[in-house]
Amino acid sequence: MKTRLLMLTGIFFMSLVTSAIAQDEKEKNSIGEAVFEEYQKNGIDAALTHYEKLKKEEKENYNWDEWELNNIGYKLMLEEKDMPAAEKIFKYNMKEYPEAANPNDSYADYLIEKGETEEAKKYLKKSIEIAQKSSSEDEKTRILAGSKAKLSKLENKHRQLEFLTGEWVMEQTNYRDGNAIDVPSSTQSITYLPGDAVLRIKHTNAQNNPCCERIIAYDAMDDQFEMAYVNATTPIGIEISKLDIKNIGENKVEMMEEYIQNNEKRMARHEITRNGNDNIEWDVYLQKEDSKEWEKVNQMRFKRKA
Repeated sequence: MKTRLLMLTGIFFMSLVTSAIAQDEKEKNSIGEAVFEEYQKNGIDAALTHYEKLKKEEKENYNWDEWELNNIGYKLMLEEKDMPAAEKIFKYNMKEYPEAANPNDSYADYLIEKGETEEAKKYLKKSIEIAQKSSSEDEKTRILAGSKAKLSKLENKHRQLEFLTGEWVMEQTNYRDGNAIDVPSSTQSITYLPGDAVLRIKHTNAQNNPCCERIIAYDAMDDQFEMAYVNATTPIGIEISKLDIKNIGENKVEMMEEYIQNNEKRMARHEITRNGNDNIEWDVYLQKEDSKEWEKVNQMRFKRKA
């Protein structure tokens, strides 16, 4: 009985403490709202002076999370259209939280809004650097992914295969044991889906009937492309592969493809050469069995349709 009474007393005490903490948190005011109200009355400089005053004299009464000023910065930029005031808020937030990634990411958004993309890249890189070393799960995942995605878009990494877009007639030759086997020509339609970040390749067979599709999208977190292959005539599901792309010469791209076949990881090497705007030569290599040597297995020749 005594033990049960002690347990009930402990539970009651913890409930009181939890309730008091929750009440304390609930009663805290938003420093962001206080800053915005002062901005509306007396301008941005007075608002920041008011922030410092409250921080010094009434710190326990306000929530000082980094998101408070951050949200006001976006409000000034997107709703009030007051870019000078937004700049001061975003810069002030970076000074207040020098070890946080998101203030740098947000200031980069401000610079992008102004069209200063080169300067924005610097702050996105800083956000990425901080987030990668952070102990915060939110920074290591959501903030990091957002900053990487914005940076990749500014650097056009997601558009590295843009030269493939168009309507093409394709001729190809397969190679087996040193023998060349010509394949009937077919057509390829390569376009970007709305949003201009996902490449769609629609293949047809020799009879000009749709046979399969490929969807290629850039993954900023891993700095590589992912490709999904779907066969329209055979129910084999979706085949996924990863692509690493780099320039290896003038008008020449190397694409390393990693995929799973028969539960084993495999690699293919693609060399894509642009001959002007209307002709592309695409060679595919596979590694020989029990060897690191590459063997050409396919050559595709694209000619842009008139």
